[in-house]
Amino acid sequence: MITSSIRAVCFDFQDTLATFRDGNGYRLYIEAAAERGVTVTRAQLEMDTANAWAAYQTPLGPDHSAHSADEQSFLAVRAEVHARRLTAAGVAPPLAIEIGRRIDALEGDATRYRVYEDSVPALERLAAAGIRAVILSNHIWRLPDVVSTLGLDRLLAGVVTSARVGYRKPHPAMFEAALAAAGTTPGETMMVGDSPRDDVDGALRAGLRAALLDRDGRHAGFTRAPVIRSLRELALP
Repeated sequence: MITSSIRAVCFDFQDTLATFRDGNGYRLYIEAAAERGVTVTRAQLEMDTANAWAAYQTPLGPDHSAHSADEQSFLAVRAEVHARRLTAAGVAPPLAIEIGRRIDALEGDATRYRVYEDSVPALERLAAAGIRAVILSNHIWRLPDVVSTLGLDRLLAGVVTSARVGYRKPHPAMFEAALAAAGTTPGETMMVGDSPRDDVDGALRAGLRAALLDRDGRHAGFTRAPVIRSLRELALP
């Protein structure tokens, strides 16, 4: 899977290296809403990510760069996106924003996450082979802190989160930021993630190689890049 010409591998974070302990992020919405006496269900909250970020969409991918100068500026954007799901579920807009801010706080709690059992061994194999690993994720401002608390930072050359870059995958600016963190060129860099659109298509358009991580077998027939079921399949030559 990894050839001798690869010098760096970029990994998505959410549902690639780690996931929520309770299995889904909607639980954070339900919990934050309940704290304020509001009942919502997962079915009410489900919304395509592209729709949730509709206010920031561009032909290349979401652009919120005007709001990523600092954590508080981005927090307003993140709360707005959460509120879009909540208002669609019937929550009044002012309260939806308040709940959205609470969701962001819960997302920043490292104890909410668990690292997949194949993540550390894969990162250790890369490190032993002299191949750099970088996290490249559409995620929160405090992702570097979460990654550090989870103990993954020791095996990484960098953590690139959309919150700080100002763009979301598949926008090419995200991949440019990852290449800068890795110190590599597109042709010697591979992207591994669970999203066909954000991780694979975005990486390929930026000139990187890519592999789709399909832990649950949801993407049968996918052919635009190699498909793996576990990070153990990132075997070195």
